[in-house]
Amino acid sequence: MDEFLNDIYINVYKKWILSHNQDDCKLYLVDDGEIKMETKYGIGQICFHPLSIIEFSVKNIITEEIEFYLHFQFKNMRHAVYLFNEMLDSTKHLTNHHKLKVLLSCSGGLTTSYFAQKMNEAVELLGIDIHVDAIGYNNLYKVGHDYDMILLAPQISYMCAKVSEILQNQIVVKIPSRIFAKYDVKAMLALIEEKRNEKKKILPTTQSPVKLNNIEPTGKKILCLGFVRNSHRIHIAYRLYGENNQILADNEIIKKTLYIQDYYDVIDSILAQYTNVQVIGIAMPGIIHEDRITSMMIDGLDDLYFEYFTKRYAQHFYFENDVNAVALGYHASQNQYHSLSLIFQPIISYAGVGNIVHDRLLTGKHHVSGEVQFLPLNLTKNALELHQTPEGAIESMAKTIVSIISLLDPQEIVMCCFLITDVQDLYNEVKKYLPEEYIPPIIKIDYLQEYMLAGTLLSCYQKVM
Repeated sequence: MDEFLNDIYINVYKKWILSHNQDDCKLYLVDDGEIKMETKYGIGQICFHPLSIIEFSVKNIITEEIEFYLHFQFKNMRHAVYLFNEMLDSTKHLTNHHKLKVLLSCSGGLTTSYFAQKMNEAVELLGIDIHVDAIGYNNLYKVGHDYDMILLAPQISYMCAKVSEILQNQIVVKIPSRIFAKYDVKAMLALIEEKRNEKKKILPTTQSPVKLNNIEPTGKKILCLGFVRNSHRIHIAYRLYGENNQILADNEIIKKTLYIQDYYDVIDSILAQYTNVQVIGIAMPGIIHEDRITSMMIDGLDDLYFEYFTKRYAQHFYFENDVNAVALGYHASQNQYHSLSLIFQPIISYAGVGNIVHDRLLTGKHHVSGEVQFLPLNLTKNALELHQTPEGAIESMAKTIVSIISLLDPQEIVMCCFLITDVQDLYNEVKKYLPEEYIPPIIKIDYLQEYMLAGTLLSCYQKVM
């Protein structure tokens, strides 16, 4: 689009945004480069940068978390309107969910469902800002992050310490038997009011950039993008490395649903700001084929064909499985081990393994090396069901580790699973199947993003050098 016309369209876009000003959603122009959005529970910013780059962000003023963040290069009005509507939806979501969200949990969810119904009837009559849901223990960790307070029924109250350890940002409370037995709504509401101010501090979820060992300057600008998913949001982390591997740009977008256009927006913004970017590496979950990535299990994206990028951009593109990228990054950050296996076991999908053998990533003929979902493990339940509780996660992880040791005998096992908080519990489970002298050191890592970005850079480096 012509630069002069672009400026005109952006000014029209600003006026269109400001036309959405309402009593419950204030929009006002701070200056020519910023529009502020204010609601009762969120603060939004719309910033206009040079090169037609527009930045959106929404911050939850209760939790102080960034709920929505993206930036894009303005190229057409339709796409810009769509993204602003996404931002508005995110803000409305905060407004609609300002109540204290309480989750009752018992062994099966039946008794707490009745209790939750009675409590919601009471809070509606009393006009109290609380909403109550109920769920069985097996699904607690899958949805618990979306609630402010977790109340455990007496039959599972012995799990309180474990639940608190895993759901570290939630208030976790045991329901006294005298309250639960009588479905005492009044006493329960009093307990909630007593505990609601014990808000836990949100724990940091970032780490410093990984220092890579034994990697020479690439002599090229390389843009690396990594897909990171947590329980309720999707992140595309990205980093632009310079010719000497220095970091030139480092950021992420945060959304609830991912589309191919979100990748385009990141790439377009970087290419507008930095010249001579020659290589782009993308790490995503799934199986890498010659022309596409499959089995991604991502809402908003089905199979991802490489031509979606190669026909749009002149840069060289390289694609890597996300766990393989993490394994590459972790391996390059240490000098002690030449062979290791890194296991990522999420709560909402199958586990994946990245295997490094004699300092080289093992992918196999069809890039299914590490796709442990195909292992015929003798599990007591379906793997996806096991992955939803700490006990099940340990069983699945232990049997996966035993299979890896039997086949590859790595020098170290690295695992990431937020449901497993004590590595010793996992080690003891592995000992049930293997003599102890065959078990390598098992370590736990909590964050994948930095290793993924570093591994994506290394993957590109190995292909272009």
